[in-house]
Amino acid sequence: MISDFSSPKYDEHRKVIEKLRNKGRDWDFIKYYGKQDEEGLQNKLEQLKEDDMIPEDLNAPIWLAIVKFLREATEREQSIEEKIANNRILSRRQDNDLTIPSSATSSWQLYKNKLIRQGWTDESVKDVENTTISILRKLRVETDNPIKGLTIGHVQSGKTASMAALMAMAADWEFNFFIVLSGTIENLRKQTEDRLMSDLKTSGNLSWERLSKLSLKPSSSHKVSSLVLTKMSRERYLNVCLKNKTRLNDLIHWLKEDGKKLSQMRILIIDDESDQGGINTNDVNDSVAERTALNKAIVDLVNIQANDGSKPLSMNYISYTATPYANFLNEASEESLYPRDFVAVLNPAKEYFGAKQIFGLENNEYYRGLPMVREITDDDRELVNDIHTGEESYLPSSFEDALHWFLLATSTMRYRKYKKPISMLVHTSQKQIHHQVFADLINDYFRTSKVKIIEACRVLYEKEQKKYTKEDFEMEFEVYPNKDDVKDYPPFEKIEEELKRLISHHPSHINVLEDTKRLEYHDGLHLCIDNCANNKITEDLEHVRLAYPDPQSPNYPAPAPAFIVIGGSTLSRGLTIEGLVSTYFLRTTSQADTLLQMGRFFGYRKGYEMLPRIWLTKDTEAKFRFMATLEEELREDIETYILEGMDANEYGPKIKNSPRLTWLRITAKNRMQSAEEIDLDFSGTSSQTIIFDDNVAIQRQNIEVTEQFLNRLGNPNETRNSRGLYWENVSFKQIMDDFFGKFSFSEQSEFSNMKTFFEWYQKKEVEAGYTNWNVVLSGSGKLDENEQQWIVGDRGVGLVSRSRRGSATGEKINIGVLRTPSDLYADMTKEVYDSIPEEFKSTQAGKAERARIEDQLEGIDQKQPKKSVVNEMRKAAGLGLTPQLLLYRINRESKFEKEQSANTKEASRRYDLNASEDLIGVSLFVPGYRSSKNLATKLSIRIENLIGESETEEGEE
Repeated sequence: MISDFSSPKYDEHRKVIEKLRNKGRDWDFIKYYGKQDEEGLQNKLEQLKEDDMIPEDLNAPIWLAIVKFLREATEREQSIEEKIANNRILSRRQDNDLTIPSSATSSWQLYKNKLIRQGWTDESVKDVENTTISILRKLRVETDNPIKGLTIGHVQSGKTASMAALMAMAADWEFNFFIVLSGTIENLRKQTEDRLMSDLKTSGNLSWERLSKLSLKPSSSHKVSSLVLTKMSRERYLNVCLKNKTRLNDLIHWLKEDGKKLSQMRILIIDDESDQGGINTNDVNDSVAERTALNKAIVDLVNIQANDGSKPLSMNYISYTATPYANFLNEASEESLYPRDFVAVLNPAKEYFGAKQIFGLENNEYYRGLPMVREITDDDRELVNDIHTGEESYLPSSFEDALHWFLLATSTMRYRKYKKPISMLVHTSQKQIHHQVFADLINDYFRTSKVKIIEACRVLYEKEQKKYTKEDFEMEFEVYPNKDDVKDYPPFEKIEEELKRLISHHPSHINVLEDTKRLEYHDGLHLCIDNCANNKITEDLEHVRLAYPDPQSPNYPAPAPAFIVIGGSTLSRGLTIEGLVSTYFLRTTSQADTLLQMGRFFGYRKGYEMLPRIWLTKDTEAKFRFMATLEEELREDIETYILEGMDANEYGPKIKNSPRLTWLRITAKNRMQSAEEIDLDFSGTSSQTIIFDDNVAIQRQNIEVTEQFLNRLGNPNETRNSRGLYWENVSFKQIMDDFFGKFSFSEQSEFSNMKTFFEWYQKKEVEAGYTNWNVVLSGSGKLDENEQQWIVGDRGVGLVSRSRRGSATGEKINIGVLRTPSDLYADMTKEVYDSIPEEFKSTQAGKAERARIEDQLEGIDQKQPKKSVVNEMRKAAGLGLTPQLLLYRINRESKFEKEQSANTKEASRRYDLNASEDLIGVSLFVPGYRSSKNLATKLSIRIENLIGESETEEGEE
């Protein structure tokens, strides 16, 4: 007779075994409780019975049977999160059989130990290892045609560490020639080369050699014929090449010169920031030939063939980027750089300060952003422009604040004995002449009375301690590990002496010692102007460009050296600004999608988490939030595609045709309203109305339209929580004719483009396999029991409460978030819900979702569920192809009664709703991607600028 070990009868038996699992014991230990065999296990169990620690009837055969049952259940019940964590690769390509190198002297193990010594957590190192071996298994040690892949990271999140990890692991598996295409600026190329050589060149099994500026010229450092590339060779070669057509063509000619050597090469090309420089941009009017020539040079390198017809033993090309929506995804010809073989996703560590942590997400109460952003007012922006043109010669008050904050943060870090460089970044223009103007003004400022500067710092310090508290950090950055270790601000008196020392001398450039040409640092402020006009050492023996001290130098400066860095495009991308605590940023790009790359303030801030501050215009802050939301949505989509088994080939069109990205692309091209015929794909849409016109006539009409629509749907079902009603099997035509065709949305709402969605849905409904819709009317409290209720289908549905976000008054009402997360499952009957397979419901993700559903939380400030989780849950309930229309009636007299921090950003602050009529909130959820179906179709769309005013280029550096 087979026992059901999941029944309550065995609760106590299972608990004994689960307790061992919770203590970290593996299944091999648990099987015999650490003993050799069944007999040893029985003796152990007898001993535990004598001590009354286990049930009397728990013997060895029952123990072994329950262990088998639990082990199989655990292995079967991998959570969605675990699936995503363990499979971060979008590909149907078969893996090779390479494994993680285990020798203590292997390149990988030596590099891994270095990461641990640098303070990486075990979790982060394990994540790098898992992702790296996943990518390596998509590469080939021998190829007929090049392997092409894409790796998506975050800005300043450890992409270089991932690249070094991949090179180290590939080198252990006999890849012998590594090319990194890095940046369009020489000092960034050099920074990358130095960093990689420092990471890889350790005394182990392999010998790493740097090959710089390769060409057939006599001055070239190496000849290809001198390389040792035989199978058993220890030699590994690294070439970091500038993204410049001349340098690339020189490299290609150098490689082609010796066909025999080329045929021994196992090549790995890493294209760092692949959306910069290497894209085939025929639609760019300026320097078209140069940009296209650069793309051609990279394509020629990937498809290289020697003069005698020889090809490399293997060719693997991987592009790394943090912005995977560049137009290279458009170009999918056989020879192009399109990542046809795989797309990999890198996860930043939990300590990462990224766009969503700093700026928050739209339509999200969980990610509201840290209160570390300060405003550059319109007046101050105008003053900066006047400074550039020479009409004014004093610093804006916001700039003085940024400067004072830098002094305070540096003094605090020195007081704490922080050792590494500390920096302030000033980016007001691309033009070199403007950089010098600001440098002169900063120098002049420090001729002010030191007493005045210290007093201004004291006043600012008191304000900033109140504006951004440790409590704010803990509340807004919930997942940050070891929050107890995050240091609060010391009293001003403790840092005052350091502050006096810091400003005791005027700022200066970095001194150069005449005899050795060594850079000499001091304990004051180093003023650096980072542009190519300052490449040389001046006649006064000063180094003007940014140059941090070598951490290995015996003359490393103490206390921590401080740098004010002024610049343009060199600071926009790639260059790491160390210890960045104050940023004054007036961006000068018209493209919002290049904005994330400019965020030098993203990254890790271990040891000074509370100190970074950023000064921006309101418009730029809004653009960052828009881009953070886009980035988050794209990543959620990729997770869904991985779960659905999408191939890398299908990824480009799917991302390219997503509505939000299309709006961004068109608004980047043309800031005026425009009508274009474009490909769009709305599958996976999850939208909610958050912006409403405070207009009595419009809202009354909407209530009437909604009421008539619902009453025509027939008898409703009661939701499982008895809080709402739902109707099944409603045709899209009825929803169109009776509801959307008559309902009025605010022009600022994302629903204002609904006609385009309707057109897409009608064209693709059958092909996508969608069923008829479910319609849900969600309320608050129990049906028929509310004072404030709406009678629909003879039932009383409670009005819901929502509050204004960002402003207490105004003709436009923004509620921030409409949808209660559990309502995405409100159209499941108890029977349907109970029918969800146990192996899904008992996963980690399933448990979290069930807790959310069963608690029936009405709050909107919970963490919103990931699209991938909602898709999986609905699929498991048999609703995987059923779209949902979810409706709410919002009480016009809704009050906001929760406490909010005094430091909550104004854009996220909450106020009473104060509407002139009840509002009807609308949410749409359309099932996402289904394998091997391209649901894009050509549609004409009229687009308004969603992301603020354009800002003009001010010329190149």
